[in-house]
Amino acid sequence: MLTFSKIVITGLALCQIGQGAQTDNNQDCHGEPGCTTSEPYLDSTLPPFRRADDLLGRMTWEEKVGQLGGIRRAFGTSNGKPVFNRTAYETTRSTQNGQIGYGPQANWAEDLLPLMNELREEQINSSRLHIPYIIVADSINGLWVSGGTVFPGSISMASSWNLPLFEEVIQASRDENAAVGINWVLSPEVDIIKDPRNGRNGEMYGEDSYLVGEFGTRYIKTMQEKDDRGYVKIAATIKHFVFGLGSGGVNRASMFGGLNHILNDLAPPYRKAIQEAQPLSLMVSYSTVDGVPMSVNKHILQDVLRNILGYKGLLMSDANAIPQLFTEAKVARSHQDAAIKALSAGLEHELNPAGTGSFTTLRCLGKDKRIVDLVDHAVRAFLEIKFATGIFDLPLPTTQHLTETVRKAKHLELNRNITRESIVMLQNQDGFLPLSKRKVSPTGKVAVIGQYADFINSGNYAPPAPYDRRYGRSFLDSFKVAFGKDNVLHANGTSTVLPNYAEDAKEKDQAAIADAVDKAKRAGLAVVFLGSGFGNFGPEYFNNERTDNEGWAHADLGFPGAQQQLLDAVLDTGVPTVLVMAAGQTFVLNRSTSRCKAIFHSWLAGEYTGDALVEILLGETNPSGKLTVTFPEANGAFPVAYDFLPSDDVGGFGTATLYDWHWPQLTRKAKLAFGFGLSYTTFSMSDVNVYLSDGGAEQKVSVSVKVTNDGDVAGKEVVQVYFRPKYSIIERPVMKLIRFAKVDLAAGESKYVQLDDIPVEELGFYVDGNWTVEEGDYSFWVGSSSREEDLQVTELSL
Repeated sequence: MLTFSKIVITGLALCQIGQGAQTDNNQDCHGEPGCTTSEPYLDSTLPPFRRADDLLGRMTWEEKVGQLGGIRRAFGTSNGKPVFNRTAYETTRSTQNGQIGYGPQANWAEDLLPLMNELREEQINSSRLHIPYIIVADSINGLWVSGGTVFPGSISMASSWNLPLFEEVIQASRDENAAVGINWVLSPEVDIIKDPRNGRNGEMYGEDSYLVGEFGTRYIKTMQEKDDRGYVKIAATIKHFVFGLGSGGVNRASMFGGLNHILNDLAPPYRKAIQEAQPLSLMVSYSTVDGVPMSVNKHILQDVLRNILGYKGLLMSDANAIPQLFTEAKVARSHQDAAIKALSAGLEHELNPAGTGSFTTLRCLGKDKRIVDLVDHAVRAFLEIKFATGIFDLPLPTTQHLTETVRKAKHLELNRNITRESIVMLQNQDGFLPLSKRKVSPTGKVAVIGQYADFINSGNYAPPAPYDRRYGRSFLDSFKVAFGKDNVLHANGTSTVLPNYAEDAKEKDQAAIADAVDKAKRAGLAVVFLGSGFGNFGPEYFNNERTDNEGWAHADLGFPGAQQQLLDAVLDTGVPTVLVMAAGQTFVLNRSTSRCKAIFHSWLAGEYTGDALVEILLGETNPSGKLTVTFPEANGAFPVAYDFLPSDDVGGFGTATLYDWHWPQLTRKAKLAFGFGLSYTTFSMSDVNVYLSDGGAEQKVSVSVKVTNDGDVAGKEVVQVYFRPKYSIIERPVMKLIRFAKVDLAAGESKYVQLDDIPVEELGFYVDGNWTVEEGDYSFWVGSSSREEDLQVTELSL
């Protein structure tokens, strides 16, 4: 237990006011249904907006401004243990006390919870109106801090195309977050992957707006499920509006965006989530769009997001975004000017990890009626989240409940299952895989090559240190368990996982590659692990040579450093080689790489990715993952997403096949396209039927198809439905995904799959802010990927 100096728990137990004690003039309600108090904001029977309105009327100006920010890093870390700095904490708390965060990922939940409970009790009992903190954290792989179940990253889980399983995973993640006291998560990220250079693609779900909207909406619904008393279990934050197409793939770079582009290409996941899940908060992006930073882009935030899309919840800044209006974008003359402009545009809460938020400068503007009205509106929205999540009424979580919840056997099994379904097989020449465990190679040995084989690459929003074996096995460890330690020969293959171009590094790389070649020859089978990215937000992983994740874009889509030379050298030996990629990004796979017997993308790992990969290599698990992003075929051969506009594939004098993208001749019809993924069995689809059905008040499109497993092993196939109007008032993509379903089939089994009825209204799009549904002829494609050869087309007239 960390000792807190000068913490005095005054008055009554925490459960007596809001989250605890009572004020001087109210009854002791303990948050019981039906109980009333003299202060309506403490009456748990009233709706959140009524309680928020009452509390707002009792607050001083300074108390209101304090709710606009918070203490994002309550604790530091030293030797894996929490460190508390009372002076820094009090300095921030004096002006920013709405929310609080745990701080570094390296600290463990069981150490943090009792310390945070003390801070929360202190805040309740020392504040005049007993307003509690709300705990906020990111949640992509599960818990932000250490000690919970570490699931694969977002792009990994989306590659499963298994929405029911994903919902179960998010339910487990939600329960673990709640057990450590987190009431508000800064997820999901529903930005669209359109630029493969973006280092944050691993945080996203894919390049298609419908698929992203499905995963994002289910994330929000699951997180925000209500408990048996009607409280939202955890408030979700949909983000980042709008983002994803920064110049050069750079994280905070500017982007272009006309109204139709924003509404039809970037905003559909937001529209779906707003209509179906009502996220309680939305994070505004760093981007400058059409010359206006989003933090002050009143047109997009109010006219587009609020009025057209109908968003009603809280608008919050990204970390440090408001000060950057002054320090970087130069659209504000001071921190106070930045705060006023952001508040005026519609921002209602500020994230500032350093505790130096710009909204604190509003404290001296308490006599400015316009500012007062804007602050009142913002604080009311924030207090509604606090009341909706029950933090005024519910007891604090206990260490016992935390221990009983995190890493439950059920959670770990869910982790294994979604990991198995998230790995994508991209190539399997002549049915080379699966391997036989008894006869892996002529020597009975396997060479496991590459530094990415020996650590867990989960992305920078996951807590594990790369070599921390408390979070499961690395690929190498899993191979040793499966094949026997003496049968696995490991070689790093390169001197570093980072692209160090110093002369001495080149010499070390040459020696490391020679060692890998020797071990590949001795084994007779090589499994080569290549990738990008390394570590989380810990300071030890931040340097100029980092290769993936937030803040690191990809100027080159090849493998960083000497990794391609390593792979080529192994392939040149003629030893059968399997390539496994470990990263949040796609790579350019050149002609040399195509010599591999098999190729997999394991994406951002969870703690069972190594085990799942070995199961797949041995045929114990049949791969069923599908790409949610398209692989570019050359550096610069992008945009490459499958849903391009028809005019995008036309060259200067003909098709791009003949003229624009030269040798090797390329088109937008990439081989490793959205929706593609191989299995150890083969599937066929027949009896495709697309027809109009009676939907009562509106017509609906129905899709049915017979799916058959033509092979001799059980497997899972993803039925995908795409559509396009033949003609439209504005140019529309060549096709768009509209439904999908994952089907489990035994060997030789057939099933009829009926896709959900599709309201005709859902086939529409925005034209200058107005929703439009074209009448006339439509094409519908049904198949196993977005590639033409994998689809069957049928026509329908609406």
